[in-house]
Amino acid sequence: MNFVVSPDEVRIAFGLTGVVYLPRYRATHNRLNDYAALLLSSVGLPDTEWFMSKASLRAGNSVNLSEWYADRGTVPKECNDWLVLGMFADTTLALAPDTGTVYALGDGETHLVYTAIHRDVESLVYALTKFQMLQQRLEDGEDGDTEGRVDALRAEIADFDALPFEDVDSQWHLTFEEVIDGIW
Repeated sequence: MNFVVSPDEVRIAFGLTGVVYLPRYRATHNRLNDYAALLLSSVGLPDTEWFMSKASLRAGNSVNLSEWYADRGTVPKECNDWLVLGMFADTTLALAPDTGTVYALGDGETHLVYTAIHRDVESLVYALTKFQMLQQRLEDGEDGDTEGRVDALRAEIADFDALPFEDVDSQWHLTFEEVIDGIW
């Protein structure tokens, strides 16, 4: 299967130690859809300072959302089987295993709140990889028109998946504004 971003592109952007590959379980109790499982096992999930993957090889570290948030309050019933992917700029991202949709999570007054931020894991990995490439160009001094480069990347990501920028308060909007303001 061909994905929009290749394993080589992800490795080039994040380096050999900046990509986590998740095992592809074939057990009957595994609910992760095949598309997401294949991408996470072959292309991988970035792991860097600004996107910290939750993947862990230790048995005691659960990626199940209801277990991960157990001490923080109530997890909505529809989120019980979601899997924690990682932290993106201080926001927890979780995967709905049946649909493959990626959600940004936040603490509400009485329970966890969530908003779809990517239609699937491929969109997340694509956006993270393109953003890392932009950061590398800016760090290398190719920052002639930072705002123009950020706007072009925003349009490129939105052409592939509109969800990252649908909500004006999304972590992607905030992150891109911080890059323009020189915070990143």
